[in-house]
Amino acid sequence: PLRLKSVEKVGAQLRLAQEVQVSPTIVIGLGGSGTYTARRLKRLMEIRYGLPPLVRFLYLDCDQDAFASKPELSDVQDAEKIDLRLPNPEQILESVRSGVGEYAVMKDWLPDELSVSILRSARGAGGIRPIGRFAFFTHLDNFEQKFRSALDSALAIEGQLATLLGELAGRVRIDPNQLRLYIVGSLCGGTGSSLFLDVAILANHIIRQRAPNAIPSIVGTFYLPSVFQNESQLRENRSFFDIICANAYAGLMELEYFCDGSLLQRNPFTFRYPNFGDIKVDSAVYHEDFVVESFTPDGRCLLRKEEVFEMVARSLLADIGSPVGAKIRAANANIATVLGMDLCPFTKKHRFIHSLGMTSFAIPVYELVMRGTLRILSQFLQDKVLGNPLSANDLEREVNAFLEANRLEERGERNDLLEALLTDDGTRLSYSLTRTREELEKEAGGSEVKQAQYVANWVDNELNRIRTEIVTNAQYRVNDRKSEILRTAFRAIAGRLETLIRTKGLHAAQSFINQLIAVFETVRDELSKEIQDYEMQGKPSLDNTISNQVAFLRSLQGFWGSMKALGRVDEQAMDVALKTLQKYGNDEVLNVARQGAIELIGSEKPIDGQPSLLKQLGEWRQGIEKAIVKVNNLVHLCNQGLSRHIQIKTTGSAYPLEQWIIFPSEFDDWLKRMGIADMGYDESALWKAIGENLEEQLKKLTTENKPEDLLDDLAAQLSDEFAQKLQGWDILRVIDEKRKTDEKRRIDAILQTMVEVCQPFWSAPRHAPGGVSYQTFMAFTVPTAEDDERFAETKSAVEKLAKEFGYQPEMVHSGYPFALDMVVRVYGARAFYLNSTRALKHQYEQKQQDIKTAQSLHLDKRFLGFLPTLHEHEKTSNP
Repeated sequence: PLRLKSVEKVGAQLRLAQEVQVSPTIVIGLGGSGTYTARRLKRLMEIRYGLPPLVRFLYLDCDQDAFASKPELSDVQDAEKIDLRLPNPEQILESVRSGVGEYAVMKDWLPDELSVSILRSARGAGGIRPIGRFAFFTHLDNFEQKFRSALDSALAIEGQLATLLGELAGRVRIDPNQLRLYIVGSLCGGTGSSLFLDVAILANHIIRQRAPNAIPSIVGTFYLPSVFQNESQLRENRSFFDIICANAYAGLMELEYFCDGSLLQRNPFTFRYPNFGDIKVDSAVYHEDFVVESFTPDGRCLLRKEEVFEMVARSLLADIGSPVGAKIRAANANIATVLGMDLCPFTKKHRFIHSLGMTSFAIPVYELVMRGTLRILSQFLQDKVLGNPLSANDLEREVNAFLEANRLEERGERNDLLEALLTDDGTRLSYSLTRTREELEKEAGGSEVKQAQYVANWVDNELNRIRTEIVTNAQYRVNDRKSEILRTAFRAIAGRLETLIRTKGLHAAQSFINQLIAVFETVRDELSKEIQDYEMQGKPSLDNTISNQVAFLRSLQGFWGSMKALGRVDEQAMDVALKTLQKYGNDEVLNVARQGAIELIGSEKPIDGQPSLLKQLGEWRQGIEKAIVKVNNLVHLCNQGLSRHIQIKTTGSAYPLEQWIIFPSEFDDWLKRMGIADMGYDESALWKAIGENLEEQLKKLTTENKPEDLLDDLAAQLSDEFAQKLQGWDILRVIDEKRKTDEKRRIDAILQTMVEVCQPFWSAPRHAPGGVSYQTFMAFTVPTAEDDERFAETKSAVEKLAKEFGYQPEMVHSGYPFALDMVVRVYGARAFYLNSTRALKHQYEQKQQDIKTAQSLHLDKRFLGFLPTLHEHEKTSNP
């Protein structure tokens, strides 16, 4: 479906309902799934709050596709990206095997047989965990530099608040030493499960060096195999799915072991890194460990991995981007105390594995504003930008008036182009006789015969001067004038096209330019015929007349010549010769102008770097035709978006991640209520987005950019007005209005559904085995101040429903007006509590039987046989 980022920004509003505590925060996405989740989280922050997030992000992957631009994800900045591709992995591996150089430390943990050539293809780690770790070890310098930069920026959050939040900054309390580090990825193989230990260990090491007073809290969120089980490549390749199941089991073993602080304190483990040296781990690597599967204990599920990523991104958004996080952290102290005393009855160990879930009840702000935007843009593009062609009468009047006003008319009795070519600084180039007959006779003196001979010679010489000097001067004049005339004509035509496009649309401009081309093609053809007629008939006739008269004058010799001259025949011949000579001179000049006009109109070669008139008109026509096609595509996109059936949830999913208080069928009615349906808009701003002149307009409407990009630019011109209309609206106001109608039952049913379904996404039983209890935290966000009376009824309904399910939800007054979010965190499992780990264990044991496969299951080949399995207790209890 069509997505416009500028429309997403309309609903971005931050309204702080209470004092907010903020900690410096960094989010790291590992591998494809972690990078997707982190980028989606950042995008949600942009969408909800309209601000550059104060949170800092890093993304690590071997697969280039993870960093590709997608409309639903935030774009990846260079400072955020750690690309783990390797152009020469085999060469580095060889140095590791030989124990030479800085990478020799990898020899301790690398499997004895491992091919790393896949890293050259930039397509990920292929589900082989040591490959991803190998790639990371070769990029530690890059990781250190970018993590240090992100850390320094995150710690400087206080200085950024006033700039970003303005007056709201006074309601934000900052604890600069309570640093939060969120790491998201998968434990299923590939890059994410390759890095989850090392990234946390190295990040903690850098924090201690860089900010010794900081108290970091490292939170891990990790996906398990069920999240990916419906991927087509895994359904078609079950053997590969078996591998990721075995990997996940190994990953959970590592997670539990290295998060057991008391165990590590007794038995520290030393990790060796190139350039970092040895790092002794004697405390928990992660302070909180959340695992996520695709279903809840009661069987509700999200079928696509992207839905699970969305749920986690939203859950992290509630934790990081709202006061929910502060409430969670306040509750965690008590939770940690209880879990510290209440050990797993089977293993006598601490219970480190947690899970999460969330659901929302929201105004579909994006979809509402999108519909309002598409309605306005569809009408604007159809009626204003495309418009209608000019009628025949209007077109004739338009073209005639334009040609006359700009002295480009060359039809009928008008010779505007020829005159313009021959005129410079108000002086028109023409040919005039330099002598009259009387002056020539006087100059000749003597007898009539002598005078006749003199005039004949003068005419002959003048004829030659016309051919050499006058015609040449005319050619210079015409050539000099062509460039200026073209520039003037182009300015006039472009100006008229701009005006027509703005006032009557592209179709009118297309009619106009088509008619101009037809006119100038006709003029060109007529001028060519005039030249041909002149060269074939007019000029030979003039030449012949002059030659005959000159010959006659020269024939007047002797007595009989004198006798003829006495009859004044000589004067008649002189007058004809001179009159014809003047016509010949002017016709020659005019013919030069005709040739210049033809070149100006239709030359294939540039004229002083400019195209000819028809060539430029042809380019504009082509541009307008392409623009019409593109605008039609835009209209189609708008209409397609308006007619698209909007699904409230993804087909097949049995978990309502977000429920809408306004159904798609009600959008038009609510657009009216909110004042959006009849909203006026600044038409000039939309035109400005298309282009302020013809060149900009055609460039914008004919480039190969996606049509969505231009729609986004246009939508951006409406966003401020939409945002103004949304002021004063929030979800409680909509709930209040709907409660006044017959929809009260539906509202109550939605709230009940939220409480029912908001459960952790894991396969652990609802009640912890062995008689211990999970610790649960549930929060319900509302966009109001605590004393807002509108919240009373909703609060009462939620608390009553939650009590039925054994929950005591915290009411959190958040800064986002258009949604009620319900967030749940469940703490206190061992990994083997998850029902899914039984199948994972089977695959792990199968892969263990082959030593080559077994060494690739763990991050470190030494972990095999060293780390206890998740079900180790079963061996001791069942000898």
